Amino acid sequence: MRGGTGTSGRIGGLVMAVWGLFLAPARGADEDPTPTREFAIRGERAYLGGEPVRLWGVRWSNALYSQSVTERHVNVLDTMVAHGVNLIGVYIQGSNGGWPNPEAGLNGFRRDGRLKADVAKRLEWLIREADKRGMVVMVGVLSPRKDQELYDEAAIRRAIEETARFLQDRRLRNVFVDLMHEFDHPERIDHALLREPDGAAKKAKLTAWFKAIAPEIEVGVCPDEDSETGDEYPGMDVRIIQKSMAIPTTGFVVNVELTRHDYYENDGLFSKGDIAEMKEDWGRYRAAPNATMLFHAAYIQGISNKSGTAPNPEPGGQGTDQNDRGVRFFFDWLGDTVGRWEYPRHVRVEAKR
Repeated sequence: MRGGTGTSGRIGGLVMAVWGLFLAPARGADEDPTPTREFAIRGERAYLGGEPVRLWGVRWSNALYSQSVTERHVNVLDTMVAHGVNLIGVYIQGSNGGWPNPEAGLNGFRRDGRLKADVAKRLEWLIREADKRGMVVMVGVLSPRKDQELYDEAAIRRAIEETARFLQDRRLRNVFVDLMHEFDHPERIDHALLREPDGAAKKAKLTAWFKAIAPEIEVGVCPDEDSETGDEYPGMDVRIIQKSMAIPTTGFVVNVELTRHDYYENDGLFSKGDIAEMKEDWGRYRAAPNATMLFHAAYIQGISNKSGTAPNPEPGGQGTDQNDRGVRFFFDWLGDTVGRWEYPRHVRVEAKR
């Protein structure tokens, strides 16, 4: 029978049609995803959805480690906003995995720089759930723990470009980006592109790759605290610092990794002196209108750790002993000092009575 007009032709056509359903791109929401609120920086201040916002954050650098780990983080977002947190920081290349294996963190890219589909799915889930609550997400791209797992400069470029294209195409705009965490780390970074010399030009190059695809998403590069590399460079939007670096008086400043005071080998335990030092730090950021911070703890970041349950997005206990591991004291301080987060502002309990 000619032209496939008989029974075999009709069956063949039906098979092809069925295969077409499986192979065709997803329809509806996937083709035209709903845009999130848009994060922006105007005059050294943060805005979300056109509203000025004051940001208070937590560093969740290994939140994309697995589906179940991401689910735990999504499930505590309501707890976060109830205590005043409206900024979370996650990394596609995970950071320190803690004890017993500091290299346990996730690498969300393939060796050639392709963004892994399952990691992208988890990242979008977390970003959109944050957006429902009027929150901002800092997306970290490269990490000194994992940069060596990318083949070469072409792979680095592809990783940056794929991240930019993913955020742009999925219309995920309640974000800003740390392109390279701890640029010029003296021990861990393998690729010359991510180290001095000529750091300012190299950071500008990374930024240009990202901006060519997603020009309206704000980006920066985090310097290593112990390096001589600067925290400013041509083309940056966000002035990123870490740990005990002084808060600059100009630019929109984000400390993406406040000094950690607990140990991965015994996470979630703090002395009274530790807590006093941390509260002094938080007070410095409260007094700096152009700056924000991501609270950082081994209890939150590590994988497994002595607690055996990390990464722990939940506040846990007050950190007084092994039966009370946790960082609840930070969330209590923030809730009492700043108030719960109800987009677009923090609301003190007293103000609602």
